[in-house]
Amino acid sequence: MFKLRRLLVIALVLVYALVFWNAKPLLAAEGGEIGPDTFVEVFTYIKEVHINNPDSATLYRGAIEGLIDTLDDPYTEYMSPEDFEEYTRYLDNTYAGVGIELLPGEGYPKVLDTIDNTPAKRAGIKPGDLLIEVDGVDVYNEPLDMVVQKVRGPEGTTVKLTIRREGQEDFVLELVRKSINAPTVYKEMLAGGTGYLRVYNFSSDTANEFRKALTELIREGAAQLILDLRNNPGGYLQAAVQVAGNFLEPGELVVSTVDRKGVRTEYRTEETPVFKGGDVVVLVNEYSASAAELLAGALQDHGVAVLLGSRTHGKGTVQGLISLDSGGALKITQARYHTPKDRIIDGQGLAPDVQVLTPGLQIVAARRYLEQPEKVTITFELDSPEAFVNGESVVLLYPVIQRSGEIYLPLRFVMESCGWRVDWQERDGSIMVSGSGLDLVLYPGDGRVIDSGRSRPETLQLMNENGATYFPVAGAQIFGLDLKIDGSHVSIEKSL
Repeated sequence: MFKLRRLLVIALVLVYALVFWNAKPLLAAEGGEIGPDTFVEVFTYIKEVHINNPDSATLYRGAIEGLIDTLDDPYTEYMSPEDFEEYTRYLDNTYAGVGIELLPGEGYPKVLDTIDNTPAKRAGIKPGDLLIEVDGVDVYNEPLDMVVQKVRGPEGTTVKLTIRREGQEDFVLELVRKSINAPTVYKEMLAGGTGYLRVYNFSSDTANEFRKALTELIREGAAQLILDLRNNPGGYLQAAVQVAGNFLEPGELVVSTVDRKGVRTEYRTEETPVFKGGDVVVLVNEYSASAAELLAGALQDHGVAVLLGSRTHGKGTVQGLISLDSGGALKITQARYHTPKDRIIDGQGLAPDVQVLTPGLQIVAARRYLEQPEKVTITFELDSPEAFVNGESVVLLYPVIQRSGEIYLPLRFVMESCGWRVDWQERDGSIMVSGSGLDLVLYPGDGRVIDSGRSRPETLQLMNENGATYFPVAGAQIFGLDLKIDGSHVSIEKSL
């Protein structure tokens, strides 16, 4: 028994020695600041002792990424030589990829669209699909630009994408990258003398593409303009400044950048404007970021355009690219954007002048704002996935519902189609409908209707379905809407 106890004591002493053999250096550093010596010491012990026998390159890369992580800044990052080359191609809009346009999603990136005649289009990837893995690596909560760089790569190489589609099991597509050279500006002449320009991102060619497209629209008779910056992640600051020069006089302030020392740098227009005097509506949403926001903010501040849509992303910082002697680059946040009226974009975004949160309605609402029709007519066909607003087809995210012989219409869609603003009040769950002579507060729980601060005698029993609020067609009169029902055909009309 004594021999066994002695053996146990010896074993415990050995364990203690093995576990705490390095305790003295650690205790010596207690209370002191961590500096280069501590880093070298930890690095050396990990390299020489750790069971995984890590190589130095892996440790250095991890140390750099850990250093950057402490900044809590998703826009500062280290780029390997390969990543840097790919990023430069992206900014110049010449790259090899699969032709997929991604948006930030709730955890996983969401497919906005696919480019025609590309591997993604031919493989059947659809808008709304989620990208789960790239080459077997999960991309949950990764910065979007990092995911994009993983999808892109040398032409002729293969990339495996794991796709999640509602109602299906996840599936893997193996695609061969090809050269993509899509333009950054799209133009279209709409009815009523309205020109439409969409800018996908701000590359080195965007300013020239934009000026050419705008000039062509003016020749075609565009008297007013819709500038679509939705889902635009930004790009070159100077490209956005040059685009602003199409609307502002030479020497006008477009944006200021302010660094950590308070040093302000101003960026002003140099070009002669080509679109003067006409009304402009700029479409924005929560994915309009960076250079797109500075352009929208400048046009808003100078009073040459109104913003329509939803609040912008709030990515109001400037990143510089520093080439490293060892290869690769450091993309580092250096300053914050300030609009001409000294508004800060970062973390706040820009509030639209006209709020329209229904994506499919935003172009329709912009045309209504510019063309000023005498009335708006909304027509629904029961069991149809679309509606018509002044004759224009709009896909319904929330279609018409029939319950117990009653027809229910999507509240936000109808209200925003009529030019009203809809806001949900978090404090009490009420819904505010306002604008154009209307000031109503609706209470979904008990059906109360408050009109300009006074309770109305009638009630409006709202219904919630799939996260959307509906109202019965019989309640159209509360909003002053003319209602017609002809079999499966429902029509609502409002004078403007």
